[in-house]
Amino acid sequence: MIGALETAVIAAGKEILSVRAKGATVMVKSDHSPVTEADRRAEQLILDFLAKTYPDVPVVAEELAEAGLCPSYAQDTFFLVDALDGTGDFIAGRNEFTVNVALVRDHAPVAGIVYAPALGRIWSGFNDHAEVADVSVDGAISNRRRIHTRASPERPVALVSVTHKEPETQAWLKRLPEHETAHVGSSLKFCLLAEGRADVYPRLVCLKQWDIAAGDAVLRAAGGATLTLEGVPLRYGVEGADFGCSRFIGWGRAPGA
Repeated sequence: MIGALETAVIAAGKEILSVRAKGATVMVKSDHSPVTEADRRAEQLILDFLAKTYPDVPVVAEELAEAGLCPSYAQDTFFLVDALDGTGDFIAGRNEFTVNVALVRDHAPVAGIVYAPALGRIWSGFNDHAEVADVSVDGAISNRRRIHTRASPERPVALVSVTHKEPETQAWLKRLPEHETAHVGSSLKFCLLAEGRADVYPRLVCLKQWDIAAGDAVLRAAGGATLTLEGVPLRYGVEGADFGCSRFIGWGRAPGA
């Protein structure tokens, strides 16, 4: 499955870069967030691939949900898709945007792919095995290597969003012992934790589950954890959540682990 999903997200990444090269028109969705042709074309490519390759597995995707074509919740096994996470970074001309596909089973992300097409890097996670690899301009994967989270150093690195600076998150960081702060876009924050290049990622505002599921799958497979403020693993596809997610902390190594 990981190999098949890699093929799909790399194709979607090519579509996104093609739109960027021509200049993307920005539109506004009902929740006032931006969307571009790149979001929609990349998502449709992934949806077509999943429908052909895994026809019996339901799919929840960002633009599909915007169109009212997703259920309010899903159980058992389903895919979560965010074909262009970091649309604001994409619009601003930055390279920190990603293509994300996750498989959720029994409320947990058990497999995930995060691809950063403008950076030429792809991350994957399945069970207890996480990897990062390089991707060439023609889509060839090379230099694949296994990754792990690290034990928290004396001066941990905390990751925060480039474009979103919520007061709640800033207040949480002020209570963290002495640390460094780095600003990173999109689901790349999970990937840096998984690679052992950072230690904690607090997000104290509600996001959608498709924003984080793939990165969370990579992080968990690398030895990390994504926990609620109560200290329990974040759950996906819970009835009544409308695919929103609780406030969470992503940890390279959870406290006490």
